[in-house]
Amino acid sequence: MDFNFLYNQSEGETEGDPAEYPQWQQETLNTYMAGFDRVYYGSRAPLFIGNHFEEWNGGIYMKAVDQMIEKVCTKKDVKCVSFRELADWMDVQKPSTLERLRSLDPAQSPDWTSVVK
Repeated sequence: MDFNFLYNQSEGETEGDPAEYPQWQQETLNTYMAGFDRVYYGSRAPLFIGNHFEEWNGGIYMKAVDQMIEKVCTKKDVKCVSFRELADWMDVQKPSTLERLRSLDPAQSPDWTSVVK
């Protein structure tokens, strides 16, 4: 969530030290990418990136989201979708499938033969 980065990087100040912006933006992007890699190479669970669409700290959090989108939305088998599309997909899953997926650690790959039946 962008606010968590804001709080930790500039103690909640929305206009922190501009000299720090490049480093903070890279830290944010690196963290988003690490989260993506954890699920992409693991459970393949949906990944949510929370963002307030604010220009905090020079807009670095929006820029990090944009950079992440460019890097991940073109990857094989990745679908970047709206919340509505995700909710619609979840609505058509069997309850047993969702329960099995919820039990996985994000880095744990599911045994798809036992999940999808």
